[in-house]
Amino acid sequence: MNDIQLFTSKQHLDAKANLNDFIEMCRDRLTVFGTNLDWNSDTWPGVCNFTVIGAPSRGFTTNQLLNPKIIPFAKSYVRYQHQYYSNSSSRCKEIKGIRCVEKALLQVKGKADITLTDLNVLDMAAQVAREYKASAYQAGCSIVKLVEFLNRAKIVPHELVWKNPISKPNELNRTDAATKAKRRAKVPQDHCLEYMAEMFSNDLQDPRDRFTTSIFAMLMCAPSRISEVQELPVNCLHTESDSQGTERLGLRFYAAKGYGSDIKWISTPFKSIASEAIRRLVALSNEGRKLASWYEENPHRFYRHPGCPRVNENAALSNEQACRALGISEESATGSLWAYFKSYSPFQTLRAKGESLTLAFLNEFCRSKLPDGWPWFNKERNIKYSEALCCFRSHELRVGMNTSPVLLWKPGGTTFTTDLNYINGQERNVWIRHGYKNPDGTEISMTSHQVRHYLNTAAQRGSLAQLDIAKWSGRANIHQNATYNHMADDEYVDMARQAGVGGLLQKVKLNAPVTFADLDAVGEGIAHVTEYGFCVHDFSMLPCQKHRDCLNCIEQVCVKGDEEKLERLKKQRDGIRLQLIKALDASENSVYGADRWSQHQITTLERVGQLIEILESPSTANGSVIHLSIVQEFSPLRREIAAHTAVAKSAAPSISTRPDVDELRILLGV
Repeated sequence: MNDIQLFTSKQHLDAKANLNDFIEMCRDRLTVFGTNLDWNSDTWPGVCNFTVIGAPSRGFTTNQLLNPKIIPFAKSYVRYQHQYYSNSSSRCKEIKGIRCVEKALLQVKGKADITLTDLNVLDMAAQVAREYKASAYQAGCSIVKLVEFLNRAKIVPHELVWKNPISKPNELNRTDAATKAKRRAKVPQDHCLEYMAEMFSNDLQDPRDRFTTSIFAMLMCAPSRISEVQELPVNCLHTESDSQGTERLGLRFYAAKGYGSDIKWISTPFKSIASEAIRRLVALSNEGRKLASWYEENPHRFYRHPGCPRVNENAALSNEQACRALGISEESATGSLWAYFKSYSPFQTLRAKGESLTLAFLNEFCRSKLPDGWPWFNKERNIKYSEALCCFRSHELRVGMNTSPVLLWKPGGTTFTTDLNYINGQERNVWIRHGYKNPDGTEISMTSHQVRHYLNTAAQRGSLAQLDIAKWSGRANIHQNATYNHMADDEYVDMARQAGVGGLLQKVKLNAPVTFADLDAVGEGIAHVTEYGFCVHDFSMLPCQKHRDCLNCIEQVCVKGDEEKLERLKKQRDGIRLQLIKALDASENSVYGADRWSQHQITTLERVGQLIEILESPSTANGSVIHLSIVQEFSPLRREIAAHTAVAKSAAPSISTRPDVDELRILLGV
């Protein structure tokens, strides 16, 4: 970070003089963005373009530049304010305010003089800011910051008091119906993913289809921006063995928005998909890389593609031969050439002299059409066109047009997106070309960024660590994860319950009231606490019919994870064993009632043992509700069933209920 320099306005100077001093300081003394910054350029790479609102980030025209009157101030303001920011996204916010005020000044004052800014201009700027739609509120905030600076630097004659009139949009973490619908719209619908998977599996051969399905498959492998995928090198696959010796597959990415370079690892199910998608793109762009290599290695020779006439570089070409060399139609060759070279003045000069076309002349023309920044596909990432995964020839992905054998082309950010979304009147997207529609019959429309949101949400559902999600997504700021997380509130509730938060076990530990519903019991009310768990008997209807013999009652409920109650059950089991030994001794001595008491203790010991076994079993999840049924328990339903089956029971041989000696030994633990 450079040393921060503060601009000090002079009270005795007017607004114009302060403006000129400010521009002079920022232009000549500040070193933000480097000492070699081209001040006169209308594009500062990695910073912003000094263009009007609505202009594209690439391919803008001179008519889309800011008014020359305000550009020096705009450059100074962006450079000055960047002293306080460490990330690139903040720079974009500053230029938004400039763009809004510039358009407002032209409409209200007739000229883009920043010193003429007043409340009328600012109110108009707020209306202009609404053109940003989704980010209109942020644009309004940018205007507020600009006003604060103008007041502080005394670049306006009078102090301005102005507030952002644009309401802040609802946060996506709200739970109202409208916000939930917005969250759902951020991720692709399941049927869209299934349709795309089907097209990828069908191995479509048309270049545009092949490009779209392959890029989509790569976006599904790791959360990425479309620019990151389209600017991968051809050798982007990386294999490495993990600590267990398992071979892992990753993609060498250079992430946008300040994260830098890294390897994005691909989940095992997607390894084959990533390899196949890259194989298809490599094959599709192979001829483009050949052409790029030729231009890099043979600066003075025309590219000899299969259709090129086999003549010397300086040999005169007929119109038909020139058309074949350029890959255009030979019908009406003269007219085709004039249409092809209509904006290339050397061709008109050549024709005016009556000279013939040559391969050398065509080579000069082709080299004049090389993309900006040649030979670098992305200089910052050190990738040349001959090394790029998405190096294509002109019209290679255009449906119904012949591919140029001699002109290079780089897909832009909209090349892929326009093949996914639906805009009435535009070219047919991939869904329409192959007959896919939404279940309700409407046209499918989605964006490339929805896949990034989808994978981030899937990672959140899988409880991936926040740092890992940020790294996997190529995100420099971990706090931005929340923007891409669209889990429903019901999902969070389920996760909390699985973790024990607010669940039955948590209530037990906090001694909070436990309802019948918590214990899967019928009725409404609070369960009674017992020595071993809870009683779900409704005492408003009937007193306890078991005389507090809870262990032999079907309305006794135990909860897995309540260690205190489990210890009580174990102590009770030990006590029952002692009582059973005494009862058996008394039964042998023919003590009256001892045999029936022995039978009761045996039944109770069995139930306690079963409860303890279930509560200690690792297969029983914490918080599980345990009910033990009693076959001999009386109920009106069982009585009616028994009455109807009385004949069958009388015919069946009687079975003694007297316990076996071996069973007694097992119960007593001897």
